[in-house]
Amino acid sequence: MKSIQEPFVSYLSENSKIKAKTFSKKHNLILQTPRELRKFNFNKLVIWIGQEEKYLQDLSIKNSKPFSLNFANLLGKKNNKNLLQRCFSKFDRSFLVYDLTAGFCFDSFLISELGFKVKAFEKESWLYEFTKEKLKHQKIENIKIKKKNSLDVLNEIKDKSIIYLDPMFGVDNKAFAKKEMHFLRKSIFDDPDRLIKASLKSKANLIVIKRHKVDKSKIKHIPSFELVGKVISFQVFDRRESL
Repeated sequence: MKSIQEPFVSYLSENSKIKAKTFSKKHNLILQTPRELRKFNFNKLVIWIGQEEKYLQDLSIKNSKPFSLNFANLLGKKNNKNLLQRCFSKFDRSFLVYDLTAGFCFDSFLISELGFKVKAFEKESWLYEFTKEKLKHQKIENIKIKKKNSLDVLNEIKDKSIIYLDPMFGVDNKAFAKKEMHFLRKSIFDDPDRLIKASLKSKANLIVIKRHKVDKSKIKHIPSFELVGKVISFQVFDRRESL
């Protein structure tokens, strides 16, 4: 089992010190002053609290800088966007999408840009607040994020639904990890196999699982079809015809 690092909380200026204290207490995280971080900064993950924004930083990465989320930038990058578009273009846009591995909601955003309404679920409290704040500030309205364990959501999912699962931050491979994903992999515990198995027992007509090429985990069920890219693939379990 991989080791998990809880992020520390600090502040960018004395003016945001009170906000940092409030945030750390609310999410049961340790508050450190910027001086303490500079003195003992080895291998630390940090949530920086500013007056208007929150930022993340992994101090174990040489020359790293605090980063935020900018959803609009995703539209101008190729990444896995085209493969995701090819996958979801096959589905009826009236289907409600349940993103059960929300994280930073990057894929939720790309799916919503294709015309789908998305319900995203994140159980980690600091990550939920961080992502929700970014969605609100950037006026992204087709995604509704809730703080809830995804395993507790499955019973409410009806047949005309798509479950989306991205268990990739359980894959420990730095070569393919961008700073955002690397931060999640180090700070969030995930049990993807359990969630995948439970999702396959749900009433959802469609289940889409994002897979990394170095992902060694396997499930017994065979997908209806698979879209394969250079680094990732999408396995689709289509149960519409059997209903």
